[in-house]
Amino acid sequence: MAHCPYQQMNQRKILFIGYGSIAQALTPVLFDRYPGLNPNDVSAISADARGAAVAREYGIAFTLWALTQANLEEVLGERLGAGDIMLNLSVEVSSVALIDWCQARNIMYLDTCVEPWPGGYDADQRPVLETTNYWLRNHALQRKDQGRSTCVIAHGANPGLVSHFVKLALKHLAAAHSIPADLPCAALASALGIKVIHVAERDTQTDERPLAPGEFANTWSVDGLMAEIMQRAELSWGTHETRAPPGARRHDRSARSGMMLGGPGAKMHVSSWTPSVGEQEAYLITHHETLSIGELLSEFHADGTLAYRPTVYYAYRPAPKTCESVQRWIRDGLARPAQKTVMRDALVDGADELGALLVSEQGAYWFGSVLSLAQARRIAPYNNATSMQVVGGIVGALEWMVRHPSDGVVEAEDMDSDCVVQAALPFLGRVFGTHAAWPANGTGTLQTVDFLRQG
Repeated sequence: MAHCPYQQMNQRKILFIGYGSIAQALTPVLFDRYPGLNPNDVSAISADARGAAVAREYGIAFTLWALTQANLEEVLGERLGAGDIMLNLSVEVSSVALIDWCQARNIMYLDTCVEPWPGGYDADQRPVLETTNYWLRNHALQRKDQGRSTCVIAHGANPGLVSHFVKLALKHLAAAHSIPADLPCAALASALGIKVIHVAERDTQTDERPLAPGEFANTWSVDGLMAEIMQRAELSWGTHETRAPPGARRHDRSARSGMMLGGPGAKMHVSSWTPSVGEQEAYLITHHETLSIGELLSEFHADGTLAYRPTVYYAYRPAPKTCESVQRWIRDGLARPAQKTVMRDALVDGADELGALLVSEQGAYWFGSVLSLAQARRIAPYNNATSMQVVGGIVGALEWMVRHPSDGVVEAEDMDSDCVVQAALPFLGRVFGTHAAWPANGTGTLQTVDFLRQG
């Protein structure tokens, strides 16, 4: 598929909200992909100055200012107009507030995570339900209507690309089993007997340096990961499930409800699988896509009750140094790290392996991207393997968004996967599918309690 015509990006202003590792990673890709993009039309607002040097290199106006509920109108002002694009790559800035601001002005919007204002994840100050991704997602989807400016929510690598990986994996499996591939995704998953889907990721990137006292290191965002792993673990709850883990409860009584487990993702470990190592232990971390994929793959009876849904959750094995950081952080009583390190330029080796693992009683099928650090650095500067996969998801979403500027609030599940993935492919390394005889020691029932290991 060809790039967006120059006219579709020409004379549009682009505003970054937040200019951390992902915004810095995306910047050289944008200027390479759209050579007519004028630096004077690109700007950034950030709560800290860590990305200022990269912004200067590319001629981007950089404003150091933390967005709050009180200053939103003052800071955003007249920076964007109808037809322009806001890229929200921040933490602790309300996605819903920015969506409302953009749609009131016919501005397109994209984020990689539905974020609340500061304190939105704090279960000590808010009802637990309101700190969940289930609640945040539903709050954003209340704005889902046609005829307003397109606002793409939760579209990076995961959430984002993995939802398209699920749809493509279902088509591949359908073809292999002589099932019509043009059936709805839920019908395909049901016909294939898919009971469990893991968003299965393994990050092996390393800087080969010891973790310093008080340091928390990660390959994307330290603050972002710390927030995720301290939220209640969440998942879409499959219709085959008969045994809930101890302490688990439904979000609510609606058919859309998922399940909250009894503790944070930092303490929930699961057995999962990736092509490079086979079975691995991973963190079960709450993520937007586990809920949106579960909803995409739901079938209902005529009376509105749920007929079929697979269990869906995120099984994440972070970089080795990040795993050590999480373990030490928990051991230290969640004390604020003295040093937050986003590993990028100091990395020396490794890869990020991200895919959708579709599991039935007959085995598993993994479909996704394996991108090495070396490959990412050849594609564009200011990147590692993790950030480049996120960049691929953003580029794919932008490709679709500028062709559909008035579709309102949308998720990956609403978008044309062929369009998105074709645009993302140059940034994803090797994209492939592979079968696995896994889980080898399973009971055949594929219950969550059979995979879960409380850490």
